[in-house]
Amino acid sequence: MKKIIAIITVFLLLFTLIPPALAAGAGTAVYANTSQIANNLAYTNTVSYINSTQRQQSYALSLTGQGDAYPIVMADDTIYGSMTIEQLVNYAASQGKNVLAAVNTDFFSMKTGVPMGMVVENGVYKSSPEGRPAVSFKPDGSVYFSDSSEVTITLTNNGSAADLTNSGKVVTLTHFNKYRMDTGGMYLFSSAFSTVSTRTSTPGWFVKFKILEGAPSVNGTMTLEVADLVQSSAAQTIGDGYLVLTAADQCGYSEEYTKFKIGDQVTLNTACTDPNLADSGWVTGGGDMLIKNGAITDSAQWDKSIAAKNPRTAFGVKADGTVISYVIDGRESDNSSGLTLQGLAEEMLQRGCVQAVNFDGGGSSAISIRLPGTAAPVVVNHPSDGSSRKCAEYLLFVTDKTSDGLVTHLNVNNDGPVVLAGSSVNLTYGASDGGYTPAAVPADVQVVSGGLGTVTGATYTAGPTHGVDTLTLTSPSTGATGVGTVHIINDPTNLTVTAGGSAVTALSVRAGDTVQLGASASYYGFPVVSDTSATVYTITGDIGTVSADGLLTVGNAVGATGAVNVQIGSKSVSIPVTVTGFADTVGHWAQDYITDLAKKGIVTGTTATTFEPDLSIHRGDFVLMLYRAAGQPAAGGPLSFTDVAPTDYYANAIAWAETSQIAQGDGSGLFKPQDTLTREQAFALIYRALPTLKIPYQDGTADLLDAFQDKAAVSAYAVTPAATLVSMGVVSGANGLLMPANGLSRGEMAKLLDVVLTKA
Repeated sequence: MKKIIAIITVFLLLFTLIPPALAAGAGTAVYANTSQIANNLAYTNTVSYINSTQRQQSYALSLTGQGDAYPIVMADDTIYGSMTIEQLVNYAASQGKNVLAAVNTDFFSMKTGVPMGMVVENGVYKSSPEGRPAVSFKPDGSVYFSDSSEVTITLTNNGSAADLTNSGKVVTLTHFNKYRMDTGGMYLFSSAFSTVSTRTSTPGWFVKFKILEGAPSVNGTMTLEVADLVQSSAAQTIGDGYLVLTAADQCGYSEEYTKFKIGDQVTLNTACTDPNLADSGWVTGGGDMLIKNGAITDSAQWDKSIAAKNPRTAFGVKADGTVISYVIDGRESDNSSGLTLQGLAEEMLQRGCVQAVNFDGGGSSAISIRLPGTAAPVVVNHPSDGSSRKCAEYLLFVTDKTSDGLVTHLNVNNDGPVVLAGSSVNLTYGASDGGYTPAAVPADVQVVSGGLGTVTGATYTAGPTHGVDTLTLTSPSTGATGVGTVHIINDPTNLTVTAGGSAVTALSVRAGDTVQLGASASYYGFPVVSDTSATVYTITGDIGTVSADGLLTVGNAVGATGAVNVQIGSKSVSIPVTVTGFADTVGHWAQDYITDLAKKGIVTGTTATTFEPDLSIHRGDFVLMLYRAAGQPAAGGPLSFTDVAPTDYYANAIAWAETSQIAQGDGSGLFKPQDTLTREQAFALIYRALPTLKIPYQDGTADLLDAFQDKAAVSAYAVTPAATLVSMGVVSGANGLLMPANGLSRGEMAKLLDVVLTKA
């Protein structure tokens, strides 16, 4: 059996930023931002590209020796069951742990939540390794990788004072706090497995031991006494201070059950095949060893079922002692495509790891960070399930430092912004005390640029040079210090143009319109901060004018084409523009009404470029406009008007209007669709359509028409419709006249319809 892989003592070193370009593994890095989480713990978010096309986003923790932070392992509250990373962090906090960061580790059963490999928590043995790799964190600060190991549990019966029948009988097993399988042999449970029961459901036997002395350990001795013997298909309670030995009837170990009687004194010995795990403070299981002694291992020995590209979690140690916990997103082409196992090994090697192990990936990959100046860790990666998966085991970076209220650390809250050269960004500052708990920000925070820009108060102005500027924060009154970073770029990778707040790649605008344009740049997915003046707008073609702040004023040349050209930094885009609309409505009093209805598809022109707003509208055309305003619903029955053919372009509209009791014809079976529509006929048609258009109204009274000199000319059928529309503010007449018998112009039609639709 393979044994010692490496023991690496973690030395106190300054954190080193990952190389600016990664050629293998996750590809070439285009953005890497590091935040100091504790004095020996840093967090780096990296975006890289493979072959310039596959975006990757990764998250790494770097522990550089003895300091405030140190790693521990937690397999949730019990071995059986699972927790999300958020739940685990909260649970750890409830147990008094000051958690700075957390990362998922071992593979596990999705059904039971039981980890596949070894668990040791604070020196207490909690789950067996099952021959799988393990990572051990020792009390002296060293990290040890075990390729494969087993812990043998030997139960030696010493009999009792009253009965030595079973004295000298021995039972040997290896399964500790694993889910009992019917053909898996014998299993030993402690209360660390479950506070409920053994979670068994098939027939088997159980020997319950009371712990008289000792606790489960990788290499050690305990003294036990047989407290109960049970044969049952029901799960058995374990309880604090007890152990339960069990096997399913199906596996054929019934003879072992006969080696015990109630009251027998039993000695339990544990012995690990890898002696370097004996003094472990914390141990987690893992998957394939990817790197040994500075070289990638034989990939033919890796788990082929998970070799394809996926989100990943890995753990490694560099030659200088730096500990690396690494997570990369996957299964999201716009964020990160993930890595194969081979790619993960290459990435860990590229990061300088001389030993590295694969942890559970896919939807399990999760990393939670307490960012500087914040009160609690948050998940910073993008779990591929859409939310954090419940996992079995986590590696936590904790500190024994407690809140003391003394401002010790300073930070930039909006750390790592991407700023266009020459532009400015407003920085906000944060502070925390000696226990990394948020504190009030001192009034005398001073910030000094690393030389690529200038800082005035809380405003950082980028210089002309592409690069990463390091900011140094100090507070003379408290002695607190901190660092921050600003990324300066000249070359955005993407530029988005908006019109009215929505992204556009082309514009079709109406003559005489004004459109407020906007623009924003990004750099490999990160928003670019740029001054308003850094956005330059220009026009190509006879389409109008554009102001410095992006207000496009469309000209009157209907049919004209051109482009709005937008540039931020070295990135520019051209938005094709076509001027549409009706040349004869530009400057007309009804232009806005016509334009609004045309955008909604309710009205059309007499030609592609003319509307003829002063031309009288025909009865059939007006009903067609009403029909479109109603959403062109299906007619409730056939046409009865003899002068409307089913093939007429307005036939469906008139059929709908007739069956909806909006259009009533002239009483002789005719509708006269080609006749000019009078104003009072329009009032009546709109009034009857109000319920269908879902416009609330109350009938107006005839006295509302007293304000019009020609009220007597209003036909009886149109009095209530006219009064109602007057009361709604839809009809106002002109010069004190309603002109009920006059023909309705197309412009007047547009105003009537547009205004009435605003009442919905």
